[in-house]
Amino acid sequence: MVNVTSESKYMDLLNEFPLLKTDLVRLNPKFTFLVTQMGKISLWEANLEEVSERAEMSVDETVSLFQELIDSY
Repeated sequence: MVNVTSESKYMDLLNEFPLLKTDLVRLNPKFTFLVTQMGKISLWEANLEEVSERAEMSVDETVSLFQELIDSY
Protein backbone atom coordinates (compact mmCIF):
# COMPACT_ATOMS: atom_id res chain seq x y z
CA MET A 1 0.00 0.00 0.00
CA VAL A 2 1.26 3.44 -0.92
CA ASN A 3 1.06 6.22 1.64
CA VAL A 4 0.28 9.46 -0.19
CA THR A 5 1.43 12.73 1.43
CA SER A 6 1.76 16.34 0.36
CA GLU A 7 5.41 15.59 -0.41
CA SER A 8 4.62 12.69 -2.77
CA LYS A 9 5.88 13.40 -6.27
CA TYR A 10 3.12 13.63 -8.85
CA MET A 11 5.11 11.97 -11.66
CA ASP A 12 6.23 9.12 -9.38
CA LEU A 13 2.60 8.37 -8.58
CA LEU A 14 1.56 8.68 -12.21
CA ASN A 15 4.32 6.33 -13.34
CA GLU A 16 3.29 3.75 -10.77
CA PHE A 17 -0.47 4.23 -11.30
CA PRO A 18 -1.10 5.33 -14.91
CA LEU A 19 -4.88 5.25 -14.46
CA LEU A 20 -4.57 8.28 -12.19
CA LYS A 21 -4.28 10.50 -15.24
CA THR A 22 -7.76 9.76 -16.57
CA ASP A 23 -9.43 9.14 -13.21
CA LEU A 24 -8.36 12.50 -11.79
CA VAL A 25 -9.77 14.39 -14.78
CA ARG A 26 -12.99 12.36 -14.62
CA LEU A 27 -13.48 13.22 -10.94
CA ASN A 28 -12.36 16.84 -11.12
CA PRO A 29 -11.99 18.75 -14.42
CA LYS A 30 -9.50 21.09 -12.71
CA PHE A 31 -6.95 18.31 -13.18
CA THR A 32 -7.14 18.58 -16.98
CA PHE A 33 -3.91 20.59 -17.00
CA LEU A 34 -2.08 17.56 -15.56
CA VAL A 35 -2.54 15.56 -18.74
CA THR A 36 -1.41 18.27 -21.15
CA GLN A 37 2.14 18.30 -22.48
CA MET A 38 2.81 21.62 -20.73
CA GLY A 39 1.40 20.24 -17.48
CA LYS A 40 3.69 17.21 -17.65
CA ILE A 41 6.72 19.42 -18.24
CA SER A 42 5.89 22.03 -15.62
CA LEU A 43 4.97 19.44 -12.99
CA TRP A 44 7.75 16.95 -13.66
CA GLU A 45 9.24 17.49 -10.19
CA ALA A 46 6.09 18.75 -8.48
CA ASN A 47 4.79 17.30 -5.25
CA LEU A 48 1.10 17.09 -4.41
CA GLU A 49 1.21 20.39 -2.56
CA GLU A 50 2.18 22.12 -5.82
CA VAL A 51 -0.39 20.11 -7.77
CA SER A 52 -3.12 21.17 -5.33
CA GLU A 53 -2.28 24.83 -5.95
CA ARG A 54 -2.69 24.34 -9.70
CA ALA A 55 -5.98 22.48 -9.18
CA GLU A 56 -7.22 25.18 -6.80
CA MET A 57 -7.89 22.61 -4.09
CA SER A 58 -6.65 22.31 -0.55
CA VAL A 59 -3.64 20.09 0.01
CA ASP A 60 -5.70 17.77 2.22
CA GLU A 61 -8.38 17.37 -0.47
CA THR A 62 -5.78 16.61 -3.10
CA VAL A 63 -3.91 14.09 -0.96
CA SER A 64 -7.20 12.40 -0.01
CA LEU A 65 -8.30 12.19 -3.64
CA PHE A 66 -5.01 10.65 -4.73
CA GLN A 67 -5.04 8.23 -1.79
CA GLU A 68 -8.62 7.12 -2.48
CA LEU A 69 -7.89 6.49 -6.14
CA ILE A 70 -4.67 4.61 -5.48
CA ASP A 71 -6.37 2.48 -2.82
CA SER A 72 -9.05 1.55 -5.35
CA TYR A 73 -6.52 0.07 -7.80
